[in-house]
Amino acid sequence: MSAQRIRDIFLFVLFAFVLCVYCNISSTNKIKITTTTSLLSSIIEAIGKQRIDVTTIVPAGMCPGHFDIKAGDLKDLANSRVLLNHGWEKWINKLLDAVDNKPVLFTINVEGNLMVPQIHKKASKHIVALLCSLDQAHQEYYSDNFASYMTIIDSLEKLIRKKVEKLNGIKVVCSELQVEFIEWIGFDVVRTYERAEDLTPKVLSEIIREAKKENIKLVIDNLQSGSDIGLNIAQETGAKHIILTNFPLKGSYPNALIYNTNTILQALQ
Repeated sequence: MSAQRIRDIFLFVLFAFVLCVYCNISSTNKIKITTTTSLLSSIIEAIGKQRIDVTTIVPAGMCPGHFDIKAGDLKDLANSRVLLNHGWEKWINKLLDAVDNKPVLFTINVEGNLMVPQIHKKASKHIVALLCSLDQAHQEYYSDNFASYMTIIDSLEKLIRKKVEKLNGIKVVCSELQVEFIEWIGFDVVRTYERAEDLTPKVLSEIIREAKKENIKLVIDNLQSGSDIGLNIAQETGAKHIILTNFPLKGSYPNALIYNTNTILQALQ
């Protein structure tokens, strides 16, 4: 083997070693945060970017209020500095009790549905403050990312407002878990309904009767809580039926906001 070939192999191995060490250092320097939902993790990822290692406990398509804790959740949690939650997860104390190395519990004290842009921005302010307190050496980095994220949300909100202005006043029936977002869109919510297990046949009949009387155009379900009730109401009233999400399914909050808006617009074309 030639001397040049030996040097090339040596340099390649050295480069691979340095790269491996660098990646390990970068990984260990990241702040590990566990969130209960993809809404919270999407904000963390937008503001923290590569300085944060975030894990989400509840899959985006599942209901966080009816979640069963798994062993894998405990492993991720034990390695986290912070457990970020909304405040309404009834299982949060049970989760913390199950781990010895407990992270700091940080609750987003913001009322309302974070799918609504104004409420989402309020929650984002709490999260940027959290990241700045955890990593004070990089406060400017988080603040700049936060400002950029707010610009994206503001621009998207303005665009959506323009697209849905013609929908103002359209009468709908929707899941109670979607009502804040639907009212933000500008719909007139005639009635809301609970989960299937909480809804009596008598109340369902009343909803259908009122929906027919008001000549509703749309029945809007919440993906994470099931679609049987909404489909039943739509079939009985002749209204169109759609399913929206309360949590980003893939990617970011802006993507989820666009998905919900497009679903509504396509149904009412």
